[in-house]
Amino acid sequence: MGKLKSSFKIKLLTHCCLQMGWFAATFPLCLVGTNIYAASSYAEFDQSMLFGAAEGIKLSDYAYGNPIHEGRYLLNIYVNGLWVGRKELEFKALDANQNVDHCFELEQLTQLGVNLKKVKPQSQCQILSSWMDNASAQFNFNEMRYDITIPQFYMKHNVRGFVSPELWDRGINAGFLSYNFNTLQTRYDHESTDSQYLTLNAGINLAGWQLRHNAVATKQNGIGTEYNSINSYAQRAFPGLNAVLTIGESYTSGELFDSFAFTGVQLRSDDRMLPETQMGYAPVIHGVAQTQAMVEIRQNNQLIYQLSVAPGAFVIDDLYPTGYGGELQVTVREANGQIQRFNVPYASVSKMLRPGSTRFALTTGQVRDKNLKQQDYFVQGGYQRGINNFVTAYTGTLLSEHYRALQLGSAFSTSLGAISFDVTHADTDLPNSEKKSSQGQSYKLGYSKFWRPSNTNLSLATYHYSTSGYYNFQDAINTQDNLRRGLSIDRQKRYKNQYEITLNQNLPKAWGSMYLIGSWRDYWGQSQTQSDFQLGYSNSYKQLNYSISAQKVWDEQGNKDNHYFLTLSLPLEVKKRNLNLSHTTSDYGNNSSISGSFDRDNIFGYGLTASDLGYHHRAISANVQYRSPYATAAVSASRGQEYNQWGATLTGAVVAHADGVSFSPDMVDTMVLVKADQATGSAVNNSTGLKIDYRGYAVIPNVTPYRLNEISIDPKAALSKVELLSNRIELAPYAGAISRVEFKTKTGFPLLIKAKRSSGESLPFAANVYDTKNQLVGVVSQASQIMLRTDQPSNTLYVKWGDAEEHQCQVSYVLTAESLKKEGYQFVEGQCQ
Repeated sequence: MGKLKSSFKIKLLTHCCLQMGWFAATFPLCLVGTNIYAASSYAEFDQSMLFGAAEGIKLSDYAYGNPIHEGRYLLNIYVNGLWVGRKELEFKALDANQNVDHCFELEQLTQLGVNLKKVKPQSQCQILSSWMDNASAQFNFNEMRYDITIPQFYMKHNVRGFVSPELWDRGINAGFLSYNFNTLQTRYDHESTDSQYLTLNAGINLAGWQLRHNAVATKQNGIGTEYNSINSYAQRAFPGLNAVLTIGESYTSGELFDSFAFTGVQLRSDDRMLPETQMGYAPVIHGVAQTQAMVEIRQNNQLIYQLSVAPGAFVIDDLYPTGYGGELQVTVREANGQIQRFNVPYASVSKMLRPGSTRFALTTGQVRDKNLKQQDYFVQGGYQRGINNFVTAYTGTLLSEHYRALQLGSAFSTSLGAISFDVTHADTDLPNSEKKSSQGQSYKLGYSKFWRPSNTNLSLATYHYSTSGYYNFQDAINTQDNLRRGLSIDRQKRYKNQYEITLNQNLPKAWGSMYLIGSWRDYWGQSQTQSDFQLGYSNSYKQLNYSISAQKVWDEQGNKDNHYFLTLSLPLEVKKRNLNLSHTTSDYGNNSSISGSFDRDNIFGYGLTASDLGYHHRAISANVQYRSPYATAAVSASRGQEYNQWGATLTGAVVAHADGVSFSPDMVDTMVLVKADQATGSAVNNSTGLKIDYRGYAVIPNVTPYRLNEISIDPKAALSKVELLSNRIELAPYAGAISRVEFKTKTGFPLLIKAKRSSGESLPFAANVYDTKNQLVGVVSQASQIMLRTDQPSNTLYVKWGDAEEHQCQVSYVLTAESLKKEGYQFVEGQCQ
């Protein structure tokens, strides 16, 4: 009965497709679908439903699904809709019906994230459905994509946003040089100044190691040329530790102790390796469902998470961090209509970690400060761990030849807000002084809280107190250096009290938002204090954005400075080209500007600014920018009442790889080298103005490390003689990697042959077309037309719609030299004999 129903449905579908002439619109639903499926269940077609030119088509080829030709295919692999890699898979006939499919081994199932304890035991390679019930695979030939569907029961538990380290790409062996060059010339009445600045970032990636050198070169008239090396180092990522090893010149982490420059070795956590749902702090939700239930989690009445859970205990540990907090409301909706609700406190400070999460850093080496007479050796370590939803503990130590410090602290998430408290004890040697040494403590208290009724976010409030005998490490080495030089011990300023606050207030409805940022500090042994307060308000009216702010500063000498700003900004679009008008009024003066783009792709930009900063300080300036596939260039000119100035900027990067040299219009870090043979001029969608160069390469300058990045090409600008077999690839590079992706292309003349049989009848729709090597090159489309791409200016094609001799014919074509010079399709008429 089941077979009869299947046959009847397909008869009806075939009849509808043929009778109504919907071949073009419903091609995927008819005989030879665009999506090619492997190993479908048996379906019987009724040959009598075909008539006219189509009656000779051999429908038995489709009885077990659309046919896949045996061979190896480079495919993007998706499991339950998520990309898991790009691999070459082999497809071959696996059963008596000659169904072509891919055969899976245990190792492949592991790579797909399958829990091998739950699959059916097999002794050899099998199709997917033999391993697991209700598992299936779908081959999409057009996109070179293989979609695998596996019931969640068989999958390992992975948090949202998880990208397996097995998919991370260390990239190729290559080198690069990023640069930013600026030249500026200023002419006054009686003098002039000329200056040039060059920022360089150089690197070589070799066997997973990354060598880096950063420097700045300057040239100024009257001073000369200087080359300042910022740092040089080698680094390598270790995914098993979620950490990066750095050897050379770098900086300490700054997590627990203040950061400083060093030369040595450092192993530290890199949170970028964690899934997005594991970065930062968010509580773990525990609950119990009585039935198959839907769990909803809201924050500030906004739904942020929803999950269907089975009866029994459940754990939700993959919430995205949502700022500094706001209590979570958990709702469990049971299948029987019952509802249970409970709240989970959520407040965070910077040191809060998720339960079970750790963060660490271990550094040893020598202090790097060329101004010091003696650069001490040191070792520093720090460790943080999330104990549970409410407590994170942390500790650290810093030891050098003349300094010793120990820190202990904890952070707490409570319904009253998030609190962190730590104490650091330091013992500092003071050579060439009467005291010989000094001991002291530093206490730091942090607090953050989100008040839902008023929508107020106190995102950071800290109080830091240090006793008179406490020196942080930077103060200690500076004081020790002063003493070695015979200078006073009080020459180095040391903080006594420090207060910092950041407050954000969202106002009701469309009233905008306000912020307050403030800091205040005083020093041991000195009466001076220093403070800085900023208050601002911002909002918008239709397209107009506006903001008002005030700043009040007291410096260490007691001088007071007040500043006020009013900024108006109006973004517009004129003939699909960006245009922005802005004006700023302050106690300094007035400044008005207009900026935009000459083109729709934002490749050519411009800016014009007029300013009035008071007596003898009126000026007008203009600039233009051009972003090419090879570099970004800009020139500017300005004229004031007492000066003329012009400048130029050139930014970009050169990437050297095994196939030659490629260029980027931006300074690069984590990058992707794209190859697409013969696709010159095709736009790379990942970066403005980026196109495939004449050699078939492009460099995408900055992609997100450890995350899936979709690399895609727009083929519209490519030559008509080039076809992209796929235009989208996903990959997840290591930080600092130079990844390489290749888009396969097919070159040849796009050819449209309108051919009829010798009897005058049209060729059967969907009949296969083969070349002289018996390779399938196309099918017959509507109106007896054959569309294909070929590199042969003349050839013979074979059309087959059955095994019988009368169901086969051949058609020849010849392209003239004149027609080959034209772009676009070549049109040929012929007879299939």
